[in-house]
Amino acid sequence: MFKRLKVIGGGVLAFSVLLILAAQYVKAQAARAQTQRQVQFHIATRIEPVVVTKITLGNVAVQPGRFIKTVGTPTDPVTPFWADDDWVQNLTVYLLNRTNQTIVYSSVYFSFPETSDLLTHSRAVFPLTLGRIPPSVTVDMNGKAVRQRPESQPILFRPGQTMAIHLGDYIDQIKTDVESVKPLAALTTVEVGFGRFFFADGMQWNGGYRVLDPQSSNWRRMGPDYFPGDMDGRWPGRTGWIDQQ
Repeated sequence: MFKRLKVIGGGVLAFSVLLILAAQYVKAQAARAQTQRQVQFHIATRIEPVVVTKITLGNVAVQPGRFIKTVGTPTDPVTPFWADDDWVQNLTVYLLNRTNQTIVYSSVYFSFPETSDLLTHSRAVFPLTLGRIPPSVTVDMNGKAVRQRPESQPILFRPGQTMAIHLGDYIDQIKTDVESVKPLAALTTVEVGFGRFFFADGMQWNGGYRVLDPQSSNWRRMGPDYFPGDMDGRWPGRTGWIDQQ
């Protein structure tokens, strides 16, 4: 009986050692799968109609918004984070409409700097357009007519509202645009950029606010300090800011 118990004890000990080794192996594999990543985007200014308030990976905020607050204060940095190979499809970008008008069309760009070698091809870019340009202003900056997809519909991105863009909803398109150059899992950086935003009344933002002159079909730029609403509202640390963090 004593010898039998001794053998059983040895088997339990060996099994325990195997469990510990297996757990260490799994942990090591998981650590190797994790790579440092980052999401880059520009530092927002007070006249911009839409700002990034945060980036999340799954349910975890990995990058806060980046804002110019006051002269002389440090700028908000880009914050690296650790993530698995499926990191891009688990990203969500949160956009805030700071104006007092409804946005009906937006264009946002997701680009991947590591896909460019500066010689044979430029970086891969996934352009995401949401909504529809109002029919009264479907001309470009040169006055030429702009064609739109027949199935596109206006969005209703209302004042003070936050819009969440889940990259997982577009992952097949992103892979098509990117993986002809490099595997998505091998990339560590994605940049978020803005194109144009159109408001329900036909005004647009394209690096500045512009309204269309119906007589000349030319876009007239508003003053450099123009902002549709309260410029100090919905801004970090100021009255009216909606805390999305």
